[in-house]
Amino acid sequence: MGSTRIKGTKLKLTIGTPGVDYWGDLSSWKISNDDADKDVTTFEDAAAGGSKQFKLTGTAIQSTASGSFWRYVWENTGVDAAFTIAPHGNETATADQPHVIGTLTIGAKPDLGGDAGNGAYTFDFEFLVVGTPTLDSGSEE
Repeated sequence: MGSTRIKGTKLKLTIGTPGVDYWGDLSSWKISNDDADKDVTTFEDAAAGGSKQFKLTGTAIQSTASGSFWRYVWENTGVDAAFTIAPHGNETATADQPHVIGTLTIGAKPDLGGDAGNGAYTFDFEFLVVGTPTLDSGSEE
């Protein structure tokens, strides 16, 4: 029997305290772990496996409406905020459907505008994660 797959049909992404769910404004998301932009890697960095930086990136709709993700990013650029990603869209984390939690720094003010026509405008975002995110499986330790 194979593992349960994550499909692009559900997502719960909450940001801030209290958390606001922005899944309705996002069309793509990805949490990744890349080499950090550092001019010097210390011995401590090397012993810990190198210098890595987690990021949350994605694409969202442009909307200047109060409560929209675009508006939140515009008004909170540079702010550190708590986040929870539920890739399965579940409200409560479980062993088989965990959440990813942590703190991120809201990135640059988002783009506004686009090409003429009837298509909806989107913007790309990149938020740096502070430290390493945690996989929350819902069990209390």
